[in-house]
Amino acid sequence: MVEKVRHPPIAERVAEQACGDTWRNIRDDLRRIKLAQLLSPNGTVWQVTEPTSDALKRLKSLQIQKPPPILHLD
Repeated sequence: MVEKVRHPPIAERVAEQACGDTWRNIRDDLRRIKLAQLLSPNGTVWQVTEPTSDALKRLKSLQIQKPPPILHLD
């Protein structure tokens, strides 16, 4: 039987080095940032939830800007 060895993508390793933590923890923190589509008779709003303090630390370590609260208005 041949065993399959999983090699994580290089981006995961880079993120782990930048944040000093495991990819699983980084991913879990960043997954808390959500995008919501709000519909009304007047139009549509695409809104991003406020990142947690842990997610903000991850974004800073990865040199990624915090997303704006409103992405798009229709």
